[in-house]
Amino acid sequence: MVEERPLLTMVKSRVIGEPHPVLSAADEGLLNTLSSLCSFMTAEDLASFLFSPMFTSLTKGREAFVVFEVGLFLDHTKTIDVIASQEGLVFADAQASGAFSSNVHSVINEEDAIQKLMLWHEMVYTTEARFS
Repeated sequence: MVEERPLLTMVKSRVIGEPHPVLSAADEGLLNTLSSLCSFMTAEDLASFLFSPMFTSLTKGREAFVVFEVGLFLDHTKTIDVIASQEGLVFADAQASGAFSSNVHSVINEEDAIQKLMLWHEMVYTTEARFS
């Protein structure tokens, strides 16, 4: 039997400012949870989370104050940054994989997030990944 592995991971990478308005207890709890590596079975799962009421409560109505790192479960050296703010979500590819024009993508909606995450995954994943 083949064990199914997650496709993607997400973790809080770094704080880039103070959250305004101040975080609620629920938002603090989510941010603390995201300080540990979270895994997602599919791009759809991750996109659904990024557009969930819980995550949007943490980010909507605020200037960007935290950067999240999304990576391949099978190769944690392949990553993109996710920056969320009142303006929306941005995917930033510091490794310049070529998945996004100018290595940055402003996410339009959940379906767009799924498509861009899958495109990025296809660009950076290799069968020789570190943990395959």
